[in-house]
Amino acid sequence: MSVTRLRQQGGAVVLTIPSDIAAKAGWSVGTLLDVTADGEAVSIKPSGRMARGSKTLSQLLQGIDEEEIRQFNQDVSDGLNDEPQGREAI
Repeated sequence: MSVTRLRQQGGAVVLTIPSDIAAKAGWSVGTLLDVTADGEAVSIKPSGRMARGSKTLSQLLQGIDEEEIRQFNQDVSDGLNDEPQGREAI
C-alpha cells in the first residue's frame, strides 16, 4: 500500500499516483481517467477502453530467445529433405 498526499495546484486539488501503481494499472502520462467519489472512497478508472498487453515492435523483439528459435528450426527441418513417404504432392 502506498501513501500519497493531496496538494494544491492553482484552483485544483492534485493527487499524485505513485509510478509503480500507475505501471501496474497500465497508465502512462496523458492517460485519461474517470474519477468518481462514493462517500470517503474515490474510484479512478481509465476513461474508455484501454488496450491490454499491446507492445511495441522493439518490446516484442526483445522477448525472442534466439537459442529457442534455433532449436525449433532444427526440430522442424528434420524431414524437409526426405523423400516422399506416400502420395503427398511435392
